[in-house]
Amino acid sequence: MNERGQSIDVIADHLRVTTRSVTRYLGLPCPPPPQPEVELKDFIYRGACGSFPELDWTTRSTTMQADCKAVCTYCPVLAQCRTYGLTKGLQDRGVWGALTANERARMVRQGAAAYPAEGVGVDDDERGAA
Repeated sequence: MNERGQSIDVIADHLRVTTRSVTRYLGLPCPPPPQPEVELKDFIYRGACGSFPELDWTTRSTTMQADCKAVCTYCPVLAQCRTYGLTKGLQDRGVWGALTANERARMVRQGAAAYPAEGVGVDDDERGAA
């Protein structure tokens, strides 16, 4: 309503709250826009992972995860893969977009608005999970 030019008094009156409540609410940061929908078929055949069939992308072994993440570093579809992993692939095991399942869950819990395609490394929570 405020973006449409309504005064704070009119908004408060309409919502039956105080003008102070409206002012405080309007001072809060806007939530991030939703991430774009990414389908697996949009990127999977262009990924660098296809060139490395010897790697187990669904493993819990930290050594294998580190090898997978090293491949992800140079992948041309890293951003799409990471977005997929953080939206639709949350329940999937293994490495998606250079992130392990624990790293993806942590990013979602922390409310990561932007999913940067850097930070490739072994997750501390998964050390010794081999």
